[in-house]
Amino acid sequence: MNADMIAAWAVENGFHAMDSRNYRRHDNAGVITIEIKRMSFLLIDERQGLRPRLISRLFKDISLTSGSGRLQGLLLDGNPTR
Repeated sequence: MNADMIAAWAVENGFHAMDSRNYRRHDNAGVITIEIKRMSFLLIDERQGLRPRLISRLFKDISLTSGSGRLQGLLLDGNPTR
């Protein structure tokens, strides 16, 4: 995976671009922010009534073939596995 693929996935999944490296999605449950770094990304999940969850992954750790599924899994899974 790379930064462009993460950005494309974010837009396809309802995230709004705050700038070229930050994407945010609001829903009834809370706010999810994706910050794209040089070699990684940070997902910040701020659900109402829960402590914020921070998940960081290196691009090289997300394979191209399962990348979009793995990203979706990070949003849904309370304890994502690598």
